[in-house]
Amino acid sequence: MARWTIVYNNGQIGKDGVFYGGLDLSFLPSDILAVQSYDGVTCDIERGDRTKEKVTTNENDIPVSGFSWWSTVESTYAAAEAAAAAAAAAAAAAEAAAAAAINDAAEEEVTP
Repeated sequence: MARWTIVYNNGQIGKDGVFYGGLDLSFLPSDILAVQSYDGVTCDIERGDRTKEKVTTNENDIPVSGFSWWSTVESTYAAAEAAAAAAAAAAAAAEAAAAAAINDAAEEEVTP
């Protein structure tokens, strides 16, 4: 099972140590500051005041199956992962195109 970390104020979701930030976490209940799940089955939750970033309650070993929003955690992470992969592929394609253009220009200069 996957390890999950969710930090509302940073808009971060992490899965197995790989984090994506700047995500829309508005699907979380308004009093959740952070969630940590070591197994994807149960979790620890920090609840409190988001504006003050003050934890008022810690809940431990809560089954994630009881949360209607948990599947949105997984889909939000998957979307961020796909966007990052697409951006990496686009960057690699742009780099390859630039290298090809440099090679073409170099070949043109050498041709008598």
